[in-house]
This record gives sequence, C-alpha cells and structure tokens, in this order.
Amino acid sequence: MRFLLSLTLSLALAVGYCQSMQAEYLEAKRQLSLGNYSTAKFAFQNLSQDNTFGAYASFYYALSAYKNDELKLAYDMWRQVQINYPTWDQNREVNYWLAKTAFELKRFTEGFRYLEGLSQDTKQLVIQQTLDSLNYEELKKAYELNPESEELASILVSSIQEMPYSERDKDFLGQLSEKFDFEIVSEGVNLPEIKKDKYSIAVVLPFMFESLENPQPVLQNSIIWNLYLGMEKAQKDLKKKNIDIELFPFDTKKSGDATSRLTRNRNFEKADVIVGPLYSEPNGVISNYSADKKISMINPLSSNSEIIGDNPFSYLFKPSYETQGKVAAKYASQNFTGNRKAFVFYETLRDSLVARSYQEEIEKDSFFVVRFEQMTNESAQQVQKDFTQKYEVRLDNKHTMEEIDSIGLIPGRIVKYRSLRGKNSGKLILDEEGNPITEYYEERFRVKEDSIGHIFVATSSNLLANNFISLAEVRNDTIGVIGYRSWLEFPTISYNQLERLGIAFISPSLFNKSNEFYEELEQSFIETAGREPGEYHLIGYELIYQLGYLLKKHGKYFQKGLSSGEKIDGKIMYGLSYGAYHDNQVVPITKLEDLKLVNQEYKTEEVESEKN
Repeated sequence: MRFLLSLTLSLALAVGYCQSMQAEYLEAKRQLSLGNYSTAKFAFQNLSQDNTFGAYASFYYALSAYKNDELKLAYDMWRQVQINYPTWDQNREVNYWLAKTAFELKRFTEGFRYLEGLSQDTKQLVIQQTLDSLNYEELKKAYELNPESEELASILVSSIQEMPYSERDKDFLGQLSEKFDFEIVSEGVNLPEIKKDKYSIAVVLPFMFESLENPQPVLQNSIIWNLYLGMEKAQKDLKKKNIDIELFPFDTKKSGDATSRLTRNRNFEKADVIVGPLYSEPNGVISNYSADKKISMINPLSSNSEIIGDNPFSYLFKPSYETQGKVAAKYASQNFTGNRKAFVFYETLRDSLVARSYQEEIEKDSFFVVRFEQMTNESAQQVQKDFTQKYEVRLDNKHTMEEIDSIGLIPGRIVKYRSLRGKNSGKLILDEEGNPITEYYEERFRVKEDSIGHIFVATSSNLLANNFISLAEVRNDTIGVIGYRSWLEFPTISYNQLERLGIAFISPSLFNKSNEFYEELEQSFIETAGREPGEYHLIGYELIYQLGYLLKKHGKYFQKGLSSGEKIDGKIMYGLSYGAYHDNQVVPITKLEDLKLVNQEYKTEEVESEKN
C-alpha cells in the first residue's frame, strides 16, 4: 500500500545496548509482514515502553491491530502515539492512519480534522479508500462536516445517481453540480460526442394497427395518432431548416412480448433516440434495452417519475408530479407571504405525489402546513363547512351607534340589523313608545381570517374543486388557492369566478397561443389536415422539433446540451430545462386575466426585462 509506513531505523545504539531487544523488534516486524497480526501485536506491545523502540513499536502495534480488524484498538493506540511522542518526525504518517481509521469508525468530524495536515493527494486517497463504500445518509452526514471537499461531493453525487430516480434528492444533486461545476449528463457513463447528418428516432407507441380491414382500433386511438401526426409535421418543418430526422413508428400493442420482438427489428437497432413507450410492460422492455444499448429514451406524455427508474438514459418530456408540486410551492412562497399558513389537500395517489412535494418545498421557505389531508366528496364538504361556518356577534350592546356606523365603513366588515324578537314567543319586542327594537350584529367566521393563508388543492374532480372554489367565494377575506388547469374545463365553474378569486393553476402542458408561430402552425394544420391542431398534435410537434435542434447541436446524446440546466425556449410551449434532473423543470403557473390564461412566470420575466 502506498502509505504503509516505511520507517528506516537509524539509531546510534548506546554502549551496552541489549542486542536481544533489537532482535525482538525485528522478529515482530517479520511476523507482521507474514500476516501473523496477533503475534506481532503481542511482540510490539512488549517493546512499547522501551526508550529506543517505544514510538516505532507503538505505531506497529496499532498497525497490527488495524490489520487484525481491531479498528477501535488501533485508533486509540495511534492517538496515544501522538500524545506520548508529540515531536516524533513520523506523526504525518500517524495522521494518515488516524484519518483513515476514524472514517471507517464513522467518526467523520475527527477524520476530517486529521486530514488537515496531509497533502491534497493524500486527502483524496483517504476519502476514496474509506468513504466510497458508505451509504447515502452516511455520505451526506460526512459532507455536512466538510462541505468544501470536492472528492466527497463527487462520491455523494455518484451515490445519489445510483438510486432509483423517484427516490433521489434532485435539489441536492443540482446544488452539488452547480457548486463544484460537475457535468451531470448520464450517470456512470462517459458519453461520447456522436454527430450525424441524419438522426433516426424510433417512435414506440401503442398504435394498435391491425389491418386496413379492421381500422376500428386505430379510430379509437386518436390520441396516439394525433401525437404521431404532430411529430411528422415537426419532421417536415425541421427538414426545411436542414435538420434531417427520420421517424420509424413501432407498434407495441400495449404488450411486453410484442415490444420485445420490435427490438430485434433492423430499423430499431439503428435508432439514435427512442420516443415512448407509454405502458408499463413495454416500458420495462424498452428501458432495459435503452440502458443496455446506451440509447436515450424520452416519454412524451407521462409525468410519473417511476417510469425513469434507475435507467440513466431515460427522460420525461413533461414535468414529473413531484416537480409540479415543487414549482407550485415556489410560486406560493413568492405570492402568499402575507400569511404563511397553508392547507394542503389531495385526492388520488397521483395527486398525493404533487401534494407531498408541495408540502416539502413550502416548508423549506418557513411556511407552516396546518393541514395535510386526503379528500373524499364527504370530507371536502366538511372542510367547506369548517371554513365557512359563522357565528353572530351583537354590536349594539357593546358599541354606540356612532361606533357601529364606523365599523360598517371598514373594508370586509358588514353590519347587519333586524328587529329584536322574544326567544320563546318569536314576537317583536317593543320599546316604551311601542316601536320595534332594532339590534345590530355581525356574522363572523369561526375560522378566523388570520388562520388561513392559502390552500393548495391537488384534484381533477369537478365536485371537489367546486367545494374549494365555493369556500373561497363565501369568505370575506382573500384566500390564495392553487389547483389544476383542468378546473378550467369544468362546465359548472365560470371563468369570471376563477378570475375574480385569483385562483392559480398548475399548467404543465401550456401552449403559447400568443406566439406568432403558433398561429402559423395552426393555419398549416388547417390547410393540410382540415382541422385545428389538438393538444396531442402540439405535444408531438414540440417534442420532435426540440429534439431535432438538440440532436443537430449536441449529437446523439442530446442530453449533454441539457446538463447545464439552462432554459431552452419553446417553439409553441414554454420551454425545456433539465440540469441534473430527468424530467422537464419548466412548469407554467397560470391565472386568468381578462378571461385569458396568462403564464405568471413568463409575465414576471417580461416585467423584469422592462425594468432592466
């Protein structure tokens, strides 16, 4: 081993020096070299108090214990060497072994302290030898004690990337990448730059085509065909820009076996990129193929991060559910600062991924999540009652009429009045002159205004969304509400109501219809297909158009162009940004303004640009 102590004994033996002690020392070293560690340890212990051999014998005693897997004993003995022989000229070597043993004993603070006096190369060696085998939590703890260690950060990055994608701390990975300028492109793979004149894209989707005699499955599968038609349109437009993309459609038929057969097709083997598949069994087959052949694959429609798994070549074109929740929370933390209390509700398992991510992110910014609950129709109705239930406060027995009039002028305060009646009889109560007595009162919510900051509601249910919209409508105070863009499609909810309440929407598949190119594309679809493009036409178009430019600029491993995290402007959508992530980090948060859906981030960028 590079750092095994090489000690040359150069001692001027005093007159009358005992030759037997020297012989015992040399025999102890021989036993150590033969691997007889217990015997060597016993022999060195006998010499440890000797004036001539004491420092060396104590050192080798510790080394024998270390080789015998007695780490604690070795560590303690090396510490004794430094205490007993503070000026010994070999103490740098002792520091090396103390640092190494401390890390193996999980004593990270002490380990880093002993590293301080060593050279940079030695530090790197110790870290690589001892910390590479630690689990993620141990590595993170070690990094917190030494956050400037690039070697440790590199090992930590590798540990994160070995996890399934859905379990990775992606924010932390991004921080490490930015701090140490790591290029996180594809985990564990040194990707070459492969550029071509023409790129082949295998489109692996459940087309469900059987024959011209039986077109019914195709007719029922319009989403997939619309997606592919959008891809073909992008392919033609790219050709005009001298970007040559070849599309090869492959029908998975939603079957793992059918998909396995596809991978043996000669055209499939030529693929530079795979788009799809959509279903679980085909995805498992293609993911294994992708990882084995080092071919990048990108899912066009899913937001489920589990699809990525631990395949370093797998990507989502859309933001994952977790990313959607994280971005929504960042929006909330910037816009609901007046009251940092939050209520988070969700419906399905998918919604829970969004909601949990939202909670974790919002709490990082000093917000307090008062309630985090799964909702049913019944429980949502109860929440609505809880938030809108009122009680009466009579004013005229506490205030003068002048004070009551002043209360009525305060924004949000509504003073009501009625004739006073007997509790039992229900009859009007009259004054001495026979006139009905009037009482003045206010209705107040049992859940006070300062008890609610904003509400995040992860649901695509019309009924559940209505409950929370009604809740916000009934209360006098302004409550921030964030939901899904799908709420705009509910027939029972009006745009006027949503705009008046200022409700924000997570809108991962948002098209920039104010973009001049969008109008051109829409007109082109009408001319060629006889109809306006639908959502899936547009997703297919944007995916292939962006992919074409990335392939042209960066080659087969287009993800190298995404590793910086820099945002790439969209053609008809709002862009791409990946960095250390394998799902798109661009998540538009929208609100209605003049009954038009407006991307709030995009709007903010315009305002900042005007200021600059």
